[in-house]
Amino acid sequence: MPTPREVLAGWLTFQAQGCAELGSPFYASLLETAVADLDTEGAVWEALAGFETEPEWSAVALRMMGAVHRLVLQDQLPQLAAHYPSVGGDGDASAAWPLFRDALHERRPDIRRLIARGCQTNEVGRSAALLGGFLEVAHRTRLPLRILEIGASAGLNLRWDCYRYESGKSGEPGEAGWGDENSAVRFVNFFDVAPPLDRAAEVVERTGCDLQPIDPTTDEGSLSLRSFIWADQLGRLSRLDGAIAIASDVPAQVERNDAASFLQRELEAPRTGTATVVFHSVFMQYLNEGTRRRITSTLDQAASSPRPEAPVYHLSMEPDEERFEVRLNGDLLGTSRAHGTGVRWLAP
Repeated sequence: MPTPREVLAGWLTFQAQGCAELGSPFYASLLETAVADLDTEGAVWEALAGFETEPEWSAVALRMMGAVHRLVLQDQLPQLAAHYPSVGGDGDASAAWPLFRDALHERRPDIRRLIARGCQTNEVGRSAALLGGFLEVAHRTRLPLRILEIGASAGLNLRWDCYRYESGKSGEPGEAGWGDENSAVRFVNFFDVAPPLDRAAEVVERTGCDLQPIDPTTDEGSLSLRSFIWADQLGRLSRLDGAIAIASDVPAQVERNDAASFLQRELEAPRTGTATVVFHSVFMQYLNEGTRRRITSTLDQAASSPRPEAPVYHLSMEPDEERFEVRLNGDLLGTSRAHGTGVRWLAP
């Protein structure tokens, strides 16, 4: 049986590899060095001891990184901020490490309090992976869309239709696009193989639920969301800021509720004249087996009912062995990487 330090070291190593593969060398380096510090029972151990009892998927490593990043964004760690690209720093991980370690030690109560709050993210890039599914439903049904997101966090992906998507590099021959060309959120170079973009879609209702919803239009909500973006991924930060600005103009209700109860209520009666799309992204892994069964049963019953005037579809983006799968009513439409990049549309 692994020791607590071995459990935490495994999580830090796994996350370092993920950051390296997903284009965050700054975080990858800090996490790799944190593994070595953990073995000495130094500041990393002081910050994380006790959290090894949490489930594997609870993202303890990212919660530590987010806690420190939050203090940097609040200008509470000015020396460390000099190396954090998110606030104009140079991205030198080697120079950042001793200051990062000192922050873990000197601000340990604050760091541990923030780690204990859990990881609450709202990756806007997943809209690029989900886009083709929404357009497919609109194309099949010729109906306006009513979209329901479970595990919605701040509800930024409920505004997917307010973003701009481009199939290739700007100006390339044959480039196609979808959405507002003047949108504050643009997805360029996200598609290895783009879905059909010559389709119209209208969203007439957008609602979601989350156990701990975030209001992105508040200072606290915005800070929380920004803290969990990897500090050297300025493109993600820029898209998040654009999505937060759009959220101020495009209302979407995200209520505090569990997903199973929310769906049972929302799908109880058909909504004539609209196509309902229940969707989620990187969500099911956080649920216990009983909750997953309740959600699946509710969705299967609603989706299988012969209601051409009020159809219900289930759209998901969830991890498989190596990539993330986009499925519509169980059928594989495409794949992507974790943050919605590298979309490969497979459906004809």
